[in-house]
Amino acid sequence: MKKNNILKWIINGYTIAGFTCLLIALGFVLTPVVPYIAYRINPAETTNEVTKISGTLSDEIDNSSSSTSKYLPPLDLTLPKEPYVLIPTINVSSPISIDTDYTKALRDGTWMVPDYGTPENGLVPIIVAAHRFGYINWDNETRQRVSYYNLPQTKIGDRVEIVWGQRKYIYEIYGKAEGSRITDYSGDLILYTCKYFNSPIRIFRYARLVTP
Repeated sequence: MKKNNILKWIINGYTIAGFTCLLIALGFVLTPVVPYIAYRINPAETTNEVTKISGTLSDEIDNSSSSTSKYLPPLDLTLPKEPYVLIPTINVSSPISIDTDYTKALRDGTWMVPDYGTPENGLVPIIVAAHRFGYINWDNETRQRVSYYNLPQTKIGDRVEIVWGQRKYIYEIYGKAEGSRITDYSGDLILYTCKYFNSPIRIFRYARLVTP
């Protein structure tokens, strides 16, 4: 009887462990397709996300608070002429658009907010934003590469690179935040995206230019 109880306990343990592993594996499998399902159910959610992304700027900014560095990285003709933001730790390689129509810009990847900084102008910070969940017609590879889906995984000290005018500007993340507004304009680069489908909360990363 005692052996039977032990055997039963072992079998139950393996059953629970197997079921737990199955749920974890199912979570990994479903994670990439959640945006597809959500946008199938509610196609208007993309528009809602665009609205949340574009409506996050503070009305006040102290132009003297950010870096005024005139550091210019060396010209590298092997770099693409088109601007890109690269976040190596999360495998992001997202094209940058400065189109005043942010709805068009976000369809391709990253939107650089007009009337703020650019890599060669350090008077005010650069502000870049991208979808976290994207569009129904994005495949998983595109979503992982151009969206900021994995931005929450970035850490203090991670590097962000911007290719601009065939020069590579390197920034280091020094601050992380969540909220409905940008609260720190003292750095050189601000990245943000939405946290959830139906929430005003955004995920922010604040970074400073790395100079020799």
